[in-house]
Amino acid sequence: MTITIDPSVGGPGVTELVTRTESLLAHRRSMAQWWVELVALLDALGARVSTLRQDQSSESPLSEQIRMDAPHLYGVLRRLDEESEELQEDLLRVRISAGESMGDESRLGDLSQDIRGVLRRLRRLERRSNDVVLDAYDRDIGGE
Repeated sequence: MTITIDPSVGGPGVTELVTRTESLLAHRRSMAQWWVELVALLDALGARVSTLRQDQSSESPLSEQIRMDAPHLYGVLRRLDEESEELQEDLLRVRISAGESMGDESRLGDLSQDIRGVLRRLRRLERRSNDVVLDAYDRDIGGE
């Protein structure tokens, strides 16, 4: 499947990490600590997305249930999973770029723009993924 928030998993969720990263980008500083915080947030976000993708892969129990009970949504889930994989790769790319750019003010504008683009896509994907799961549950799995 794709990225959704599971409150039973410890630590901050994707939404909280995205919000923290956006806040950090809005308050840019040239201090080394700012760069360290940015890279740490991108690392945490990448790890969280990776864990969620593994937990909710197309072989997960929830995806299997949707495939069986709401087959009309399974194709959408597969496309969302593909988008999620691409997004995870882009997140890794901006994380590497942030590490290479540490302290270089001249690269900050482009880097911030790239990170904001990934964060927007991540929020949109998360929202769409949750909508599909809720739709499947309400109509096909358990919303009787």
